[in-house]
Amino acid sequence: MNKHSVEGRKPLNNFQHCLKIMRIILFFLFFCILFSSASNSYSQEFTIKSKTASIKEVCHEIEKKSDYIFVFSDNCEKLIDKKVNVEANSKDVTEVLNAVLSSTGLTYKILDKQIVVYKSTESAPSVAVEQPDINIIQQPAKKQITGKVVDAQGDAIIGANIIETGTTNGTVTDVNGNFSLDVENNATIRVSYIGYLEQSIATAGQSAFNITLQEDTQALDEVVVVGYGVQKKATVTGAISSTSSDVLVQSPVANVSNALAGRVSGLLAMQYEGEPGRNATQLRVRGVGTFSGSADPLVLVDGIESQSFNQIDFNEIEDVTILKDASATAVYGVRGANGVIIITTKRGKEGKPTLSYTGNVGVNSFYDQRMNVGGYEYAMLYNEGRKYDSYYTGSYTPRWSEADLEHFRTGDSPIFYPNTNWVDLLFKDYTTQTQHNLNIRGGTEFVKYFVSGGFYQEDGMFNDVGAADGFNPQIVYRRFNIRSNFDFDITKRLTANVDLSSIMGNRTVPGGGDGVTYLMSRIYWSPPYASPGIVDGKIVNTTDVFTANPLEYLASNGYNRNFTNDLSTTVRLDYLLDFITEGLKVHAKVSNWNRMNNRKTYSKSTQTYRPFQGSDGTIQYAPLKVNTPFGFGESTGKNRDTYFEAGFDYNRTFGNHAVTGLLLYNQKKLYDPGLAYGIPNGHQGLVGRITYNYANRYLAEFNAGYNGTENFAPGKRFGFFPAYSIGWVVSEEPFFPENEVVTYLKIRGAYGEVGNDKIGGQRFLYLPSTYTYSGNVYYLGTPGSTYQGYPTAYENNLGNPNLTWERAKKTDIGVDFYLLKDKLKLTVDYFYEYRNDILSTPNTTPAYVGRSLPALNWGEMENRGYETELSFNDKIRDFNYWIKGNYSFARNKILFQDEVTRQYPHMQRTGQSYGQPFGYVFEDFYNTWEELNDANRPVYTALSNRLSPGNIRVKDINGDGIINSSDQVPIGYPNFPEVIYGVSFGGDYRGLDFSVLFQGASNVSKQLTYVGLRPFDNGLSIYEYTRDYAWTQEKYETNQTILLPRLTADAQNNWDYSMSSFLVRNASYLKLKNLEIGYSFNNKLAKSLHLSALRVYINGNNLIQWTGLFPGEDPEQRSHGSSGDFAPYPLTRTFNLGLNVQF
Repeated sequence: MNKHSVEGRKPLNNFQHCLKIMRIILFFLFFCILFSSASNSYSQEFTIKSKTASIKEVCHEIEKKSDYIFVFSDNCEKLIDKKVNVEANSKDVTEVLNAVLSSTGLTYKILDKQIVVYKSTESAPSVAVEQPDINIIQQPAKKQITGKVVDAQGDAIIGANIIETGTTNGTVTDVNGNFSLDVENNATIRVSYIGYLEQSIATAGQSAFNITLQEDTQALDEVVVVGYGVQKKATVTGAISSTSSDVLVQSPVANVSNALAGRVSGLLAMQYEGEPGRNATQLRVRGVGTFSGSADPLVLVDGIESQSFNQIDFNEIEDVTILKDASATAVYGVRGANGVIIITTKRGKEGKPTLSYTGNVGVNSFYDQRMNVGGYEYAMLYNEGRKYDSYYTGSYTPRWSEADLEHFRTGDSPIFYPNTNWVDLLFKDYTTQTQHNLNIRGGTEFVKYFVSGGFYQEDGMFNDVGAADGFNPQIVYRRFNIRSNFDFDITKRLTANVDLSSIMGNRTVPGGGDGVTYLMSRIYWSPPYASPGIVDGKIVNTTDVFTANPLEYLASNGYNRNFTNDLSTTVRLDYLLDFITEGLKVHAKVSNWNRMNNRKTYSKSTQTYRPFQGSDGTIQYAPLKVNTPFGFGESTGKNRDTYFEAGFDYNRTFGNHAVTGLLLYNQKKLYDPGLAYGIPNGHQGLVGRITYNYANRYLAEFNAGYNGTENFAPGKRFGFFPAYSIGWVVSEEPFFPENEVVTYLKIRGAYGEVGNDKIGGQRFLYLPSTYTYSGNVYYLGTPGSTYQGYPTAYENNLGNPNLTWERAKKTDIGVDFYLLKDKLKLTVDYFYEYRNDILSTPNTTPAYVGRSLPALNWGEMENRGYETELSFNDKIRDFNYWIKGNYSFARNKILFQDEVTRQYPHMQRTGQSYGQPFGYVFEDFYNTWEELNDANRPVYTALSNRLSPGNIRVKDINGDGIINSSDQVPIGYPNFPEVIYGVSFGGDYRGLDFSVLFQGASNVSKQLTYVGLRPFDNGLSIYEYTRDYAWTQEKYETNQTILLPRLTADAQNNWDYSMSSFLVRNASYLKLKNLEIGYSFNNKLAKSLHLSALRVYINGNNLIQWTGLFPGEDPEQRSHGSSGDFAPYPLTRTFNLGLNVQF
């Protein structure tokens, strides 16, 4: 097989294409650094454009752009919060300050690099320039205090104000954060700095202080990412949660989705696979709201829908935001019903270039394994199962004789009676992973840049035992990440953003077309007697059981090598239209995403042998298969996604009234050869938003999306999705008492409608489909000459021209609290969703119709729940600590689906949760023949009522004395958790820091895996936990723990494996998901190494698990296949050693 690009062209050379991208990035970077150096070479002039900034904010802006440090007199602090209008273009500092402070009652004095601001009625402070301390008004010295002021990361804060309370006596910290000040013996000092929470410290009995200032998010007007923009967190009325990259990098995992588990409320993360390169987590926002279409949230990276967000390097990410209610997602219209996840990448910051390196090396191992019994125990237990079966078969013939058992026990004939532990043989004890990232960040007032390059490597756990001829049977995953974000201030009004990124993945897996999953199943299924392994270089088979020899499968199926390269380019232009009206601007954005993939398949057959004993008594080997050379196949493909948007943004304040607006047009088109009929998938729409804020007290917002897709019939393609929300900041009311208990209180509510157009695996369901059937033909022409049969074509599926998207109506009510001087923050939300027009196939088709009816939009479902987030920050002397927690509950219910009316109400699926299992209710085991022979015992219709001691006993629900399908009821919980939670805490002390994350779920069930359900079936193995907990007469009589029914060698004809609450187990769990300990070396040591920061750390992932399931049964993982036939690659535990360096 040798295919070419679906577009008929030879695919591009991925490596050369990436080199072009790197050249462009390096050119931009060189230009930015050169420009930065040039801009710092002339005298400092400032360009400040703001018409709503406070004096304090203007001073902070000057500090960022210069070496100046501001000191504020004690009695002018209220005045510096005053809003001023300033527009300085290339002005020096005196011109800026003269303009800012005019008519404010404030004046200033410049003393070298220190600028003192004070009331005009005060005397100018006298400060010695050469001294690091500044005494605003000198007081009689009683004692001298000294100290150091740092931020939460331990970095020195330069220019922090140290003021003796009740006086104007004060100083500022020097370039190392140190200060000294003469104060009275019992004085209290106030320590403050712009953007940080002020602290008051009593100095009585102490003269040396180490002070850590915490960032004041309200003072910085903290913003959160919303759809197509940002908003101040204080004025947000929707349900939004977020987390930062500082949190994500604590998890030594490859995927963004894996790192999000337990971090935010309302986001469910379940990791089904542990296989390198395929171990992404399934994400759900506020549970599951549909039973037909996709429940996946929309994921955006910097505002662009992403096909490869999981492969982004964590070091490139600034934050991740979860939009949960309709108010937050209505702007995405037909794609907003399942929630939206927005990943924002890092951008440049004004200042000198900062070069950062992060590197770590980790060790992975399976943290929980399903262990099989040995050969002797297998044979004994198999015979035991046959003996139990004889109670209803009437005869007993052991599979293995006493002589066979003795061979297994002694191991004296390992070729014919092998005892192979496949887990130990084919899995390593551990494997390695490594990750490296190098990025540079900086900029000037004209250009800012962030450039990053990363590498990630992870190997699989397979052990090369020499079975594979000519290749290494190992999973190998490599990933390269390149990203550059450039921001240009082209003119006073025009700005531009240019973003380039590339993600290259290279993954090699054994197993040919069947892949790793089937290989994993062979390892866990195969009994210990299937093969002695490799004997004298030969792969030996001793049985033809269904499960076969894992070694043979590993060696005879070759391997796949898949290379992908995702290239993304985004350009955005913003133009300020303040000459039309203040606060108005227009923007346009265009993005192009390309994926090129190349898949190579190497297939072969490896020779195997069957042992036999020759006439002379020696062991000889007969060949079963022959070696074949590698077969080779190659396929290439290319996907492309284009996006365009253009819109107007408006943001203006009129006194106490603040108004914002957004009007935007967008369109996207995905070109994918896998799409039906090769037709690109497109979306097109309009977006609108209006927000109103009165005095930061009364909030109102209207969001709307009008958009659609070509997947539906004309007239059904577009829809309007509005959302409304209001908020009341009670703590801003004049009647609200100023206190230190409740410092902030906001009540908010929202209602809106959103859609979901991912309603099934097919496209164009509004069209009837045709099918060519060659069994019947029409003969046309003249017999003997042109007479020829033509195959018939008939209408296969009826089309439905009225099909449309699902529509979700969502309500959210939330409360935000800040308590105890903002140390404790609490958010609580209640939500309800009603979703209709769910695509559903009729199940009650009248017989006279003659064919299946088309799918209809008539399903209905509801989803309701609540969630809460809590955080607490405080310090004890030099120890800073924090605690965070989140809890979410979401329960759905199917309100309508076309379901056949069943005999009893308890059998109906309608009215239950989606994914709710049905089965018999397990009561106990039948332990004696007296119980089985009881005349009142219900009759089991399955398997002709053949039961024996050790079989399970179930409840006769309808009381008719018969156990059949009429006794099946809802059992357990759905396989998706209703409750998720996370608890994290951490702290730092003089450079030493730590963080811990516990993550868990409850109200969730899992069915036992295939081997756990049916040991011995078709030659399957048997797990150790089955041996330990299976019913036996001895265990019953001695009151030992019994968790499983008696053994059977005939699992296909055994009642115990019918679906029941016995097989559906509680899969609730709690995991120590993440632990990190780090140490940041002091600045003195870092600078001696010519570094600005140095930190080392160790962390771990998936460290400990608490669950009620059997060993090896991970509560997150689900078996593959319709009946749970295939075993997934287990999740891994990781220990990691890392280094952070800044230059």
